Amino acid sequence: MYQWLVGTHQINNIDEEDAIPTRIRQHPISLNPLYIQQEQEKRVFNRISNRLQELEHMPAQMSVDLRTQALIELKSLKLLQFQKQLRGEILHTMKKDTLIQTALNPRSYKRPKRHHLREARSTEQYERQRKIEIEQGQRAKHHEFLNAVQTHAREFREYHRRYSLSTTRMNKAIQAYFANNERELIKEKERKEKERIKRLMNEDEEGYRKLVDEKKDARLTLLLSQTDAYIDNLKQLVRQHQQANRSRERTTKTISDKPVQPVTIVVHEPSTDEEAKPAPIVDQTGNDEAICDAVKVAATNEDDEYDAKESYYSIAHRIREPITEQSKMLVGGQLKPYQLQGLEWLVSLYNNNLNGILADEMGLGKTIQTIALIVHLIDYKKNPGPSLIIVPLSTLSNWASEFQRWAPDVGVIQYKGLPHVRKMLAQSIRTNRFNVLLTTYEYIMRDRSILSKVPWKYLIVDEGHRMKNHHCKLTQILNTFYVHTPHRLLLTGTPLQNNLPELWALLNFILPTIFKCATTFTDWFNAPFATLPSEKVELNHEETLLIIRRLHKVLRPFLLRRLKKEVESQLPEKVEYTVKCELSAVQRCLYHAMSKNRTLIIENQNGKSGRRALMNKLMQLRKICNHPFLFEEIEERLARSLGYKDGFVSGPDLFRVSGKFELLDRILPKLKASGHKVLLFCQMT
Repeated sequence: MYQWLVGTHQINNIDEEDAIPTRIRQHPISLNPLYIQQEQEKRVFNRISNRLQELEHMPAQMSVDLRTQALIELKSLKLLQFQKQLRGEILHTMKKDTLIQTALNPRSYKRPKRHHLREARSTEQYERQRKIEIEQGQRAKHHEFLNAVQTHAREFREYHRRYSLSTTRMNKAIQAYFANNERELIKEKERKEKERIKRLMNEDEEGYRKLVDEKKDARLTLLLSQTDAYIDNLKQLVRQHQQANRSRERTTKTISDKPVQPVTIVVHEPSTDEEAKPAPIVDQTGNDEAICDAVKVAATNEDDEYDAKESYYSIAHRIREPITEQSKMLVGGQLKPYQLQGLEWLVSLYNNNLNGILADEMGLGKTIQTIALIVHLIDYKKNPGPSLIIVPLSTLSNWASEFQRWAPDVGVIQYKGLPHVRKMLAQSIRTNRFNVLLTTYEYIMRDRSILSKVPWKYLIVDEGHRMKNHHCKLTQILNTFYVHTPHRLLLTGTPLQNNLPELWALLNFILPTIFKCATTFTDWFNAPFATLPSEKVELNHEETLLIIRRLHKVLRPFLLRRLKKEVESQLPEKVEYTVKCELSAVQRCLYHAMSKNRTLIIENQNGKSGRRALMNKLMQLRKICNHPFLFEEIEERLARSLGYKDGFVSGPDLFRVSGKFELLDRILPKLKASGHKVLLFCQMT
């Protein structure tokens, strides 16, 4: 190894003491390539040695492939020295055989071969022929490749076509199979649903519950369980209410030391210059409990409960009193069979110390049934009242006339009029010489200091849907000043409100001890689906019917409602007569102009005639047929022609210009003279 030494320059001929300080420049040590090569060879040799040792001591657990590779590598490394030696000997021998001349220019000793023309031509021809053969071979291979590609493409397409057809047929078969199964399942589901709805509509609750159990519908099962739980709660409340009323009645009868004085009845409407006539005397010393025991019958299960326990309806109407004929005091006519059933239901409420809502459709005789109830209480229950009937002012006179017609022996007072008239009526009220007091909502609130002191036996409210607001003034006054009335009855044609709190307000008014809290009632009705997600709350037809059924089950003991279509077989037949009337001369002229030209003949302020085009031809013709004065221009023009001032026509000319009005002018006086009742309503025809 060569080492490079760097010397220092010395300054001669100068003494050390007199030496001048000079900066000595040192050259960097250069790299020795031979040394680097030797070091590299040494490192390679060491790595080869280490690798040989690793391969010689390889573990026995190696796989066959790894062991084979390791053996190959081991033998290759062991041949390294032999290969180096062989290579060196070959190179050494080649150097000995090479002369100076050949080593310098070996081509100078070669003799080039002479090429003849024949050889060139044959070579050229051979090359051309070879080229042609090569091209033909390449062309043939390419053609064969293309044929193979086309054949493969045809086979590929044919295979996938057959596969696609088979797949399509299989898919269609699978779809048809599942479609048929789904169709059959849907049909079976619809059949079962129709069967459930049919049994639900027929009130076959036992069969309906069995079908629901077969379906295993959690929503329907939850609805039924919630209904059963709430009905059981209502059963307990009804029992407690009845027991409390019976205890209060026994306490009242025990405290009273002497029987109630006989009651006389005054005329239906006393006045200032008319004396009240005496009413029949009734005995009030009878025992109501004995009467109730006499009419008590076995309760039938009208509610179709699923189990054998006593039904909700039979508990509420435990005491039954069949009524087959009306009281002899009811002389205005004969009650219809459905009205007798309504009277029996009202009497059942009275016997069982319950209150209710009579909600028959308008025109089925709620007023007559109420009068029949009061007469029945007087005649059979020895309960002459007094009863308080609250009605609208518009129907007060009708109630009085119905009492006069059906029960003339019942003493009725119409509490209305000016203050001095009501003051005189208050004196008759204090004497308790009447059976029924008719008044309006306003006087109940205004004169509550007088009316609330009367010990009313029955409180009846006509148009009871006015009580739907629990916080209205009328409801609060009745619940505050008239709270001791033992029996209450609401008359209404629209009992089922769309708002649950409004329905609860009606139930709370008649039975405050049973329907105590509006929140409990509303929560029970909405509870089954309160925990479901919003997208699952939507009800189907069956669930809607079931909810209506739940509500009807709760209301059934306290609400009676019949529709006209349910009792139409017991109603007199409706006879319709169509009376055709001719158009007046003015109507014919206007009708012809409108139907032909769609214009209205008018006259401007200058007296010149003109026409005004109108849209909606059919509506304009209807207005002309009804009355021509629906067009102001026509009335103003006729008023000027007939000499009326202010542009208005009055008197006979007002109805002569309309065929309908002229016919009514002839019919109505005759109907009035013959004592007929007329209800007049109009529509745009």
